[in-house]
Amino acid sequence: MLNYDPLTHPLELPVQKLLAYCVTDRPFFLPPRQGSTPGTTLSGLFGTALWDVACIYRDTPAGACNKSQPKEPHCQEPAKCAVSWLYKPYSTVHRRNFARPVLLRSVELEGEEPVDVFTLEVTLWGRHAIAAQEVVIDTLKRMGKLGLISEGTQVRFGISKIDAGPCLTLAQQLEKLPSMQTILLEFQTPFLHQEKTEEGKRQFYMRSSLPIVDMLGNVAYNLAAWDMEDRDLGEQLDGKMRHNLARDARDVAWETAEGLFVLRAHLSPVKMGKRYSRGNKKIMSLQGFVGIAELGGTLKPALPWLLTLALVGGGQKRALGFGTVKMWLDAASL
Repeated sequence: MLNYDPLTHPLELPVQKLLAYCVTDRPFFLPPRQGSTPGTTLSGLFGTALWDVACIYRDTPAGACNKSQPKEPHCQEPAKCAVSWLYKPYSTVHRRNFARPVLLRSVELEGEEPVDVFTLEVTLWGRHAIAAQEVVIDTLKRMGKLGLISEGTQVRFGISKIDAGPCLTLAQQLEKLPSMQTILLEFQTPFLHQEKTEEGKRQFYMRSSLPIVDMLGNVAYNLAAWDMEDRDLGEQLDGKMRHNLARDARDVAWETAEGLFVLRAHLSPVKMGKRYSRGNKKIMSLQGFVGIAELGGTLKPALPWLLTLALVGGGQKRALGFGTVKMWLDAASL
């Protein structure tokens, strides 16, 4: 068995941020729509543009895989094509989906005022996403040519500049964090948390307190599982081994989170309507909570999971655009 430590090896996962400065051909804003957020809109546009840019079948008679497949788009050459890693990656070993490793957000597009310039914050999560940076940049440019739909009008945009931040592992980012007495978490977009009831059903969970223990457990499990997949370990660690190792990370995160306590919390439930999921063939509700929560207690052991939460968000179904979290440390944010 491969010697994999679920508590230290996931912290070797690299992360890089890009800032794309965008200029539109006319002022616009994204009005609220049933079952949609600016995050889901950007994610959907990225997926469409990615197939156009990266699918190795796009110039064949059949066309890109997403056009030749009547159901959920499926990459036909996962070993050769960047699409399989950047669009809804699925582990054939762990038997689970992962949230997209290219995370897009524009704070300006979440406002209610028309804009003609905006910034796309792009987080590249993991080795494969960082290695495919040029593909990601080409996809961003293609997004601009396809444009965003605002009140029935197609609004195109160009990218004037892209700034690339340093590529740092989670461990390197942890080393840069200052000592702190408290941490403020700001849940900026709907964060969905579910738990099992006595009837065995999973339901939306909301209360004045914050279920931080379960939240960080979910974060730790997903981090370890994604790191193993991102390392291309293949069958060196089979699905059962991966699940057990990810649970080990989750259990430790649970223990560290027990040392935290919520000093104050102002959380509000949010419902964004429903949408049809082509992949699950079900109607899914876009809902969650937003607000702030200040944490105190024994912070240092929980920092790896809190940092991960701030970098890539969390909560169930976060691939739909849920769970954007900002972590504030002494007036600085992550």
